[in-house]
Amino acid sequence: MIAAELESPRWQAVGLVLDQNARDLQAGRYGRIPEIVSWFKAIDLFRQAELERMIERKPTPVDRRCHKTWLAALIAEGERLLTDVRRSASLPRNTAGIKLSDLEATVEELYDTHAEWHGSLKPNRRAAIFRQLFDAPESWREERARLSRTR
Repeated sequence: MIAAELESPRWQAVGLVLDQNARDLQAGRYGRIPEIVSWFKAIDLFRQAELERMIERKPTPVDRRCHKTWLAALIAEGERLLTDVRRSASLPRNTAGIKLSDLEATVEELYDTHAEWHGSLKPNRRAAIFRQLFDAPESWREERARLSRTR
């Protein structure tokens, strides 16, 4: 069985969207704002796959590999977009209301996600991130286990 056969449709969808975004960029199809919007949409799809495959269940080795691969691609694309926006010295007003600070915060969040799942995030930083993002315990699995014990 090849790796593609083991992947979930969610991970495959993330890869397809990232591939399409790269083709659109190379072809110069849409411009900066649509590229940024497409990147945010890819992140939304990635987060759905992450929830389904990494948080709500124990991730398989293939899930971990897909998560790491697509996360790295999203970070790289975010850094490219940041570089492009900074080089032009501004981000034009847009109907989506996206600002440079939105890009910066999202790239930082992706780096935090990488450290959380695949790096050496220090325990105090990990706890702070969970408190900040979710006002929840450090691990959703721990909280779920605690809740199931109390039922």
